Amino acid sequence: MSRKYEPLENLSLQKSNSLVSAKYKSSLIENQIMAIALTRIEVDAADVGAPIAAKLYPGELKRLIGDPTNIYKILKKVSKTMTGHTMFLEDGKGNFKAFAVVNNADYMDGVFTVEFNKNLREHILGLERNYTTLELSVLTVFKKNSSFRLYELLKSHIYKSRKSVNHGRVDVEYNISELRFMIGLANGDDPTVKNAMAAMGSKIDWDALYAKLDKKDRKYDAWFDFQRYVVKPAQEELKEKSNIRFEYEGKRVGRKMGRIVFHVYPNTPSDPVVIDERKQLLDTNAIRNRQLEIPLDLYPELYDDYVGHNRLSKEDIDILISKADGDTERVKRAIELADRQPEINNYMGWLIRCIENGYQEVGTLSGSSDRSDAVRVVREEYEKNKDDVIERVFEKTKHKEDYADFLLMVEDNGLTRDMLESVYSANEILQMYADWKVGRNVEF
Repeated sequence: MSRKYEPLENLSLQKSNSLVSAKYKSSLIENQIMAIALTRIEVDAADVGAPIAAKLYPGELKRLIGDPTNIYKILKKVSKTMTGHTMFLEDGKGNFKAFAVVNNADYMDGVFTVEFNKNLREHILGLERNYTTLELSVLTVFKKNSSFRLYELLKSHIYKSRKSVNHGRVDVEYNISELRFMIGLANGDDPTVKNAMAAMGSKIDWDALYAKLDKKDRKYDAWFDFQRYVVKPAQEELKEKSNIRFEYEGKRVGRKMGRIVFHVYPNTPSDPVVIDERKQLLDTNAIRNRQLEIPLDLYPELYDDYVGHNRLSKEDIDILISKADGDTERVKRAIELADRQPEINNYMGWLIRCIENGYQEVGTLSGSSDRSDAVRVVREEYEKNKDDVIERVFEKTKHKEDYADFLLMVEDNGLTRDMLESVYSANEILQMYADWKVGRNVEF
């Protein structure tokens, strides 16, 4: 029996050529996350009005993009910036649609959810013609945003390539100002641009639009800088990592360089190992159909707090999360309840039975006496040094990536950090942080 929701292909994505050539401003990390999200959409074919959404997990993203040590911080930042971008998309009749690319992006409890604008549906789902297939193994390996966007744009034309004609060369020409809007060097989110574009209708003067932008909203005005910092680095990166390469030349319009012609060729990457490794990574079970699994990084605080607690290993916590159907509160309650028991011979077995049966108080279960002894020793040590333990946990918590966000919430409630720590004990602040972390009301 077919499922109502079907994940899209994980190794590549399809975009209509109109979407490929759309004008919007976004960073490399945003573009790469959106590309991955487009392969994780769950489609309800029966409801064309259903949200176009995808769930991503830090575990897969940190292997594909960004700095692995800062992936949580990156996702929190991106969740705020992705929703602010306007896309200008041609309808094929000389008209434009302007809309937000992403309606909502949330990073919550270790899950990054992206909800795309419904206007994208016809440009990413059920495509039969005028579309481009893009490989995640290439898109996620780029280090330059200009490489990402130029790869998308030029790849959409390579289907015209014929080996017998100019060695497979395809010529693609753009107005340079328009190209700047396409690859994110000109800020299309600027209200002045939106209003001017609406007034121009189907005859867009890209040079005039570009001239309306403040200097802070445009980059590399000079042709020399545009080549040096945008075109040439992308040229090198595409040749090294992708299945297309290009040469280019500028064309003058009046006294200034106003147009650029790309001569695009099929390509064998000069560093194929990078792409092969990325393909292998994408093809592993850790990436494919990740929505159906419990990722190791879904609950980072659970692993931080409990790996080593009464000899619990990461694998033990994986099992407990699985038994609790992903409900971390059930896992925490079971561990806390276990810590109140006078004697547990089989600690892991006790936790599993507690989660499965919802015990409030559970007696001794037979098993390893060594483990039972370890539990008692840890508990006795904890009671003797409880205040020191709380202080150590508090100091560790203050260095967590989201603690700064917690403090912003505190400041919004009229307290400075110094006031917080002078008025409340470490244990009370930890409780506030825990409540804030799971979305409960924080009592001051």
